[in-house]
Amino acid sequence: MQSIYKRRVFLTMMVFIGLFQHLKAQKKKDNLGSGAFSSYDVIYKGNLDKVNLPDYVDGPYFFWVNSKEVKSWYIDHDQEENTISIRQKKIKVKRDSVQVKGQKGDSNRYWLHKGDYPVQPTEYSGVDKLMVVGDVHGEYDDMVELLQNNGVIDSKLNWSWGSGQLVFVGDIFDRGNKVTESLYLIKKLQRQAKQSSGRLNLLLGNHEIMILMRDSRYVSPKYKNMTNRLMINYSRFFAADTELGKWLRSLNTVVKINDMIFVHGGLSPDLVSRDLSLEQINKNIRMSLNADNAMSHKEIMRTIYFPENPLWYRGYLMKSKSYSLISSEDLDRVLKFYDAKIIFFGHTEVDSIRLLYDHRLGAINVPMGCEGIKSQLLLVQKGNFFRCFKNGEKQAIK
Repeated sequence: MQSIYKRRVFLTMMVFIGLFQHLKAQKKKDNLGSGAFSSYDVIYKGNLDKVNLPDYVDGPYFFWVNSKEVKSWYIDHDQEENTISIRQKKIKVKRDSVQVKGQKGDSNRYWLHKGDYPVQPTEYSGVDKLMVVGDVHGEYDDMVELLQNNGVIDSKLNWSWGSGQLVFVGDIFDRGNKVTESLYLIKKLQRQAKQSSGRLNLLLGNHEIMILMRDSRYVSPKYKNMTNRLMINYSRFFAADTELGKWLRSLNTVVKINDMIFVHGGLSPDLVSRDLSLEQINKNIRMSLNADNAMSHKEIMRTIYFPENPLWYRGYLMKSKSYSLISSEDLDRVLKFYDAKIIFFGHTEVDSIRLLYDHRLGAINVPMGCEGIKSQLLLVQKGNFFRCFKNGEKQAIK
């Protein structure tokens, strides 16, 4: 009897502890406002030498040796031996733009572009059909399922969205194990979209900037293990002399489509005080990624990556030491300055796509690959907003 009593007491205590932790978490969530939460980014501190995933091939990574020659790398991981090896090949480039086949085992084709990539426009008008993707963070499989089942790509991963537009609000990098696959699919779709009179805009997020600035703290253990064994920094695969690196450095940070603005973190009142146009914001970020910008790191951080910059700002959903939760009046000031009706943003996580501040803000960073949370896309069609799920179901956002 005594052992049964003790067990009941123990189970009761566990229930109360669980309830207390739930209420504590809920209170923290409520304090953040509008159902927002943020896991932030955890640096992997385990033993990298013990990381041993199933067999995989990562790549290709294309390094421009000069204007006529490219070196490609495929990185092979063997689980049984727990070894990393490199397959290397040299490619001659005779035209400004050339398509190359993947090496053995890779049926994909890749476009190589000689010189810098052209910069896409900052503003578009007359767009009737638009799909928007939140932070992917290497969750390639979720991203593909969402895009396929909502008519953006077909079964062969080709563009099927016609003249519609597709926007990614940044943070393709870090956390997940399929960053490379995600980048190449987006890059391919960007080209196909333009050929179909559509558009794809991948916006820079803070994780893109960190990788391009040689900050690889938050990459997944897979990539940490891989690059540790190769004795290089992960960011080397995205340097200015690489194909992916050139492409990433051409991207915008913010885009305006009709009367809607899309950005990774948000547009803060501080940007208005600094009189920064959307075009200037894009130019400033791209300039900061140029090794020849003649600015010191300190100057870049002070003038471009100040606390309320568009990549790290969280003031729509939470306050920080540097700023308060945005007021309705300040939001009106931002919208008026940029002549927009609503700003859609990622970066700060929410459990479902939602409209805030009387439909003047839209939070779309619903974590992908997260147990208990339904991955979602945002569909904008004829002035209406919808959540789109992996099964193809659509839900009007009120």
